[in-house]
Amino acid sequence: MDAQVPPDATKDQLKVIADDAEARKNAYEALKKAEDAKHAFETLQDSAKQALADQTASAKAAKDLADAETAKANAQKAQADAQLAATKAKFGDIPASGYGGIATIGTGAGTAEAVLLSAIAVNEIAKEFTTRIRADLPQGSKLVLTTSTTVPDFQALMAFNAQFESFQAAIIRAQQTTDVAEAAKIDVKKEAVAEIGLGLEAINKMLAFAKTDYSFLTFEIQSSDAMLLSALAHCLMAAKMVVEIPSLYLPEALAAPNVVLEKTSKMYQWSSEAKRNIKLFETAQAIIEKQLAGLPNDQDLKNKLQKFKESLATWKTISDAVDAWIKQATSADDKGNVPLATIIRQSAIKKKLESGSALLVTQLHKAVGTGYAEKNLLSSLGRNPFFVAAGAVAGYIALDGKSGEVLSSMLLPVHGGYHSVSDVKGVVNNAAH
Repeated sequence: MDAQVPPDATKDQLKVIADDAEARKNAYEALKKAEDAKHAFETLQDSAKQALADQTASAKAAKDLADAETAKANAQKAQADAQLAATKAKFGDIPASGYGGIATIGTGAGTAEAVLLSAIAVNEIAKEFTTRIRADLPQGSKLVLTTSTTVPDFQALMAFNAQFESFQAAIIRAQQTTDVAEAAKIDVKKEAVAEIGLGLEAINKMLAFAKTDYSFLTFEIQSSDAMLLSALAHCLMAAKMVVEIPSLYLPEALAAPNVVLEKTSKMYQWSSEAKRNIKLFETAQAIIEKQLAGLPNDQDLKNKLQKFKESLATWKTISDAVDAWIKQATSADDKGNVPLATIIRQSAIKKKLESGSALLVTQLHKAVGTGYAEKNLLSSLGRNPFFVAAGAVAGYIALDGKSGEVLSSMLLPVHGGYHSVSDVKGVVNNAAH
């Protein structure tokens, strides 16, 4: 109830009346908020009760459905039992097969079948590769076919050429700075017999190296890569393309004009020249020393002796370095591989690529097989329960021999599908025709 304001109320009385009215107003608003909160809580409580009721009803419905499905399954089982009982009554007991209708992975079995089926996949890959290569490469291209494990990196060849140039520069410098003609005047015989011996020694070394020619052709190729190599070579030949496989046979590596063989022969000549000059300067030095014994103050003889000693040291250094290089290049490792053979092969391949052939690098990344055994009533009645499958993943890159530019490339997976082992013979033989 609002307070009455006297007509003659003072200012202080009016303030008291106003404060009381404000307090009443605030109390009313607080009471209203409390009532609103109570109403909201009751509404929320009713909603929660309803949700709980709905959830209970849903759970009950799910239970009723599960009970119905169980009842249905029981009825089907009862029907199957009744049919089995009727069959037994008519035919007698049927022995249990021991199979529960499940599939299990076979271990170790089907390996041979998988290899045969993977070969079919590899052949399919080779056909697809050939189609792409014919489309991407210029007509009439020559191909140097190799695998990722046998493709040359040419590092050995580059090192050989660098060493050769270094030795050649050292020989030229030695020839220019050592006076061989002057030393030869000291001893006119020039150790002719020794010179012949050195020449024969160089020839013998060359002949000994030639005996290892077989190593030019020895290059390991993994069986999986060899499978793809054969298939791809066949398809490319059928497409009228010229194909060479240097890892198997490279006649240019054995040809006399091979530049590496020419340089190697030159190295042996330098070795012989160095040894000949060593003997020459040793002889000349000994003679000058004898002459100085009688003329100890002869300055010309002293100068000549010093020069011959320096020349002798130069040719000894060259001889040791050249012989060490020859030994390293021509000595086989524990696997029978001769470094010089690798260098010669790389040189021959490089010459082919520089003449315009394309480098075709291929790799069989994976050739795999798998199998499973099917155990059920049908397999017990005579059907072969074992199935195998095989597939392969392979890729290739074709490079321009001169520029190294990629001309064509492809990565291809092929799955051969599952076949009963009884059908593998027909599948493989039909694919071979």
